[in-house]
Amino acid sequence: MDRTEIAALHDLTGRVAIVTGGSRGIGRAVAEALAAQGARVVVASRRADACAEVVAAIRGAGGEALAVPAHLGESEDAERLAAATVEAFGGIDIVVNNAANALAEPLGGITVAGFDKSFAVNVRGPVLLVQACLPHLEASGHAAVVNVVSAGAFLPSPGRSLYAAGKTALLSFTRSMAAELAGRGPGGIRVNALAPGPVDTDMVRNTGEAAVAGMARATFMGRLASPDEMVGAVLFMVSDASSFMTGQCLMVDGGLVPAR
Repeated sequence: MDRTEIAALHDLTGRVAIVTGGSRGIGRAVAEALAAQGARVVVASRRADACAEVVAAIRGAGGEALAVPAHLGESEDAERLAAATVEAFGGIDIVVNNAANALAEPLGGITVAGFDKSFAVNVRGPVLLVQACLPHLEASGHAAVVNVVSAGAFLPSPGRSLYAAGKTALLSFTRSMAAELAGRGPGGIRVNALAPGPVDTDMVRNTGEAAVAGMARATFMGRLASPDEMVGAVLFMVSDASSFMTGQCLMVDGGLVPAR
């Protein structure tokens, strides 16, 4: 391969990507990066104003983007998001399931409402979105799905077992999706997962200063990651650079899991 071919491995020109939870944190960083690589990006999250802000930033940098406010805990929003994407851009090549609910209820205090709310966003939403996008992913020659899970799926998570269990379930779905969808469409549909460690996002900061400091100390690197440090792994998984990779989970955790 020459230099031009290598540089083209991460080129997403002409591809259409949906990023859920795309208005802040990891989702925003990924949405802006995909657009910078040439993709037309649909930014989805619950807040219309936050989605619009990210879209304005992408367009200001010369990219193409669309805001579609959506709550992936609501089952009908998956179909609506997929339909809006196809109406605007004509197809779907990439799905990044990043939206999450960090509801924390300790064992002994888990409620039915909390269980349903947590799993609706963390498990059901991603699965239903992939299903809604499936006919369009099948028509793509470069179809890729990235499910954002968590290093917590590999660790005991006292007090946050709902979140960790949901992410573990999504990891299981990732592997099953990879097996079922590899033969669909002209290039197959590749499905992989990203497992971030502690990242400097609102979700992590909302756990409190002591918890944040503890998470940072627990990594080999002794710090939180920037959301931008998740971008390289996602670009790899959605681009031709990982054309023979499916059913895998990339752990970008600063050494959190091996440290335990």
